[in-house]
Amino acid sequence: MTETIDMFDAIFKRFRRKAADTAADKAMQRSQLHHLLLSLGGVTALSVLVYSVPDDSSLSIYRILWVILSSLSLYVFYIFGRRQGGLTFRTALLCVLTILAQMFLSHAVISFWIKSFPDMKELVLLALPYMLAPAVSAVLINRSTGVFVALSCTMYGAVLFPVDFSLPFVADYIVLSLLTGVLSAGICGHLQKRQQLLYAGFKLGAVVYICAVLLICLHSRSLHANISGGGVSFNLFLAALVTFGVNFLLGVIVNGVMPMLESIFRVSTHITWLEWADMNHPLLKKLQMTAPGTFHHSLCVQRLAESAAEAVGADVTRAGVCGLYHDIGKLNNPQYFSENIADQSLSPHAELTPEGSARIITGHVLAGVELAREYRLNHKIIEAIREHHGVTTAYFFLRKAQDTYDEAKRRFDEGLSDSCPDEVDKSIFTYAGPIPQCRESGIVSMADAVESATRSLHHPTEADIRSMIDGIFKGRILDGHLQNSGLTLGDIAKMKESFFTTLRTMNHNRIAYPKPRETDATERLVEKRAATAEPDKKTA
Repeated sequence: MTETIDMFDAIFKRFRRKAADTAADKAMQRSQLHHLLLSLGGVTALSVLVYSVPDDSSLSIYRILWVILSSLSLYVFYIFGRRQGGLTFRTALLCVLTILAQMFLSHAVISFWIKSFPDMKELVLLALPYMLAPAVSAVLINRSTGVFVALSCTMYGAVLFPVDFSLPFVADYIVLSLLTGVLSAGICGHLQKRQQLLYAGFKLGAVVYICAVLLICLHSRSLHANISGGGVSFNLFLAALVTFGVNFLLGVIVNGVMPMLESIFRVSTHITWLEWADMNHPLLKKLQMTAPGTFHHSLCVQRLAESAAEAVGADVTRAGVCGLYHDIGKLNNPQYFSENIADQSLSPHAELTPEGSARIITGHVLAGVELAREYRLNHKIIEAIREHHGVTTAYFFLRKAQDTYDEAKRRFDEGLSDSCPDEVDKSIFTYAGPIPQCRESGIVSMADAVESATRSLHHPTEADIRSMIDGIFKGRILDGHLQNSGLTLGDIAKMKESFFTTLRTMNHNRIAYPKPRETDATERLVEKRAATAEPDKKTA
């Protein structure tokens, strides 16, 4: 007993902590308080809902206690089963609201069905919106959250039925709700296209129909009587019509509200990320036409980021899309970036001071953020654009400015110049940052640095590539560039190996093919005719 009390005390101790000194701890406390308030609000709303079911007061009190105990059980289950980081306030609010929406909708369907079809109340199991909350949570957050929401809806929904529904009937509901909810979370958790939600509705409708008809046949005398009386075709057809119609309508509703929910809760589905990766996006088409060198660089960064994200278990699609858009700020002045300059001897930087060049180079980050906002890209893409250089420096122009300063200072010290030069302001050459704040941003920033450095190697060997990767990672780690990204030393080792493998494949050499024999014969014939024509010209 003492061990159990200690366990629950450890779980809820976080809500009784004193005010922390650091901003991070204070933010964590605020998040925990928000989660607690959300939970209390959700439990209160569900309690009001189950109290409104028309039954005696003692049964309503039992239902409220069921909701409270179920909430505590679900919270403990969430605490012990959550992934690193857990839910944010926005995603937690989304889960609470979707659960409440499904419960209120289920209550409305049950009340309507009992009043409209009192002789077929067993068929209400076919009309309940089992997939609504699990599908929305799985699409907008992840599959595991969808399964958790399905379990929550099953436990809460068990007390929505009036007292005249038997316990076997409620057991049938629990089986159908949990099965359909888990399946909807699994099917909808990684959709590639929006229309697949409609197909998911048909699939789940088939599952509900088959399982419900089998369960009703086992427990319902009225359906057995209808079958014996020859009304089976009508009832089964009606059951199929209701089941597939409800689930198709749910698929349409989920598909329709998804963009609105993404905007309100600032979350993005896998479908939306794939849409941003479409090469027909106006920004990517403009980048391809205006800055082809930058576009090719972005494609390489995308490939590197995807392979590294897969190696460390990060979001592959998100890392790849952020890699595609990380340099869109170069659209403003593409001619000033080396990948777009065909002949480096004609570089426009020759006419600029190092400070002027640095402002253009470092300015592409802010320009990229503004472009991303103009085209309404996801805030995670904007964060990756802002963070992919961190607080590093435009070292080439910083070194050039320092060399210029040293030369001017030497001339002043030797009396060859009357004015003492101003010291180099390093802030002009430093990116505004911040450093990467998530794993995907850290991966994109390292992929960008590694890909850019690879371009400076001429005919690189495997040893050259590996040495270059090690040097870049060592420098960034010492600078603290990755300290807030959430990447561990184990992740960094996997990233380095992934970058090496990908770069080795991208920079592979081909054998020198011999010329075709027909070409050799033609060249010999041309040479013979030319040699024959020379004496004739001299004679003439």
